[in-house]
Amino acid sequence: MTDCTDLSFYLNFIFLNSSELVTQKVKDKIGFLGGIAAKAINADAKITEAVSSKLSVAIPEATKEMGLKIVTETVFKQGPVCVVKFTIDGADPVALINKAKGEDAGNAMKNIIAAMDVLGVEGGAKNVENKMLPKVKAGLMEKLSTRIPAKMEEAGLKCKCVANEPAEQADWFYNALKQIGSK
Repeated sequence: MTDCTDLSFYLNFIFLNSSELVTQKVKDKIGFLGGIAAKAINADAKITEAVSSKLSVAIPEATKEMGLKIVTETVFKQGPVCVVKFTIDGADPVALINKAKGEDAGNAMKNIIAAMDVLGVEGGAKNVENKMLPKVKAGLMEKLSTRIPAKMEEAGLKCKCVANEPAEQADWFYNALKQIGSK
């Protein structure tokens, strides 16, 4: 883990049409009797399990290509709610710059880091990483909270996704559960 500020964040998913999606998929597979069989399936549990499993693998793989190491943990799955905690656990500043700004910028970053090492700048590359990662985290929170629901909707699953900092998570989470419980 890096030495800078908290590099964790939460993505909170509230699934809006789990039952309809599972019922339709079962009907498509086994026909008329599928509607009856689908009623016996806990659609929310099936969807939250599938989503949390896929995110736990797909996000770290995708971010690894960008030069980021991310650890995921599903911290809550109940009813239509799934909460996944993401923690940035390191980065390759050169790869990040390469991906974000292009190869020339990546080469320039490589030269800057090499110069820091030659000059004996204490903390060199680690200081650069510590300055970059909070900005990377903010960008990831924004992108993931919009792109993941869009991808889910393409597959027929409608959801609301809210990204929270750790300090905001408890308040948001308990309010969300309270609202869901009152419906």
